[in-house]
Amino acid sequence: MSQQRMLDALATEWDDVADRLDPEAFTRLVALVAELQDAADSETSALIAEDIASLLGDALPMTHPVRQALAEPQPRFRRLTVDWERLSADLRVQLTSSAPHPDLDRLRAADSLDEQQVGAAGADPADPDLIRLPSDDGPSRWPAFQFDAAGAPRELVRTVNRYLHAAEDPWGAADWWLGPNDWLGGVPAELIGQVADRALIDAAREDSAEV
Repeated sequence: MSQQRMLDALATEWDDVADRLDPEAFTRLVALVAELQDAADSETSALIAEDIASLLGDALPMTHPVRQALAEPQPRFRRLTVDWERLSADLRVQLTSSAPHPDLDRLRAADSLDEQQVGAAGADPADPDLIRLPSDDGPSRWPAFQFDAAGAPRELVRTVNRYLHAAEDPWGAADWWLGPNDWLGGVPAELIGQVADRALIDAAREDSAEV
């Protein structure tokens, strides 16, 4: 298997792959791609690529370009150098392409935590019910409104994030929380603790039903 060709094919065929995967598998794929953004070294990147290959190998037909890349033999006597930085950047483009580009700078500028800060309070950085925003120039960030004063994830936010499909569309979920909401009459993230939890949940459910 050529990991580089497999990930190149994944970046090229991203929309088609997303259409073929069930929600659980796609959520897992997004999580793995996010992990690839944060991988500290090539060894870790290769292990994550193996997990991606295993996931897609089970889900895609033999004729799919990603499966064909998976089937390509690896040279026995020559170790290929994989350009992990480029591959990671290509996949990051696919993750962010559906987000409204004018809003990305605003979303990135919001108060946020890094992986170490999230883990320090006992939260799981890989929790799919937490919004995890990939960065263009560094590790992923977690918008701070998701956590209480002690650093614990807010169950209200995790519930709303499930309605917003935060694992599959973290940018869209962050935009919902950090942008004005006519139905609520304010910015949802600023209304936590100011309005009833049910109002936020109902607003997210209504918005997700309209998509």
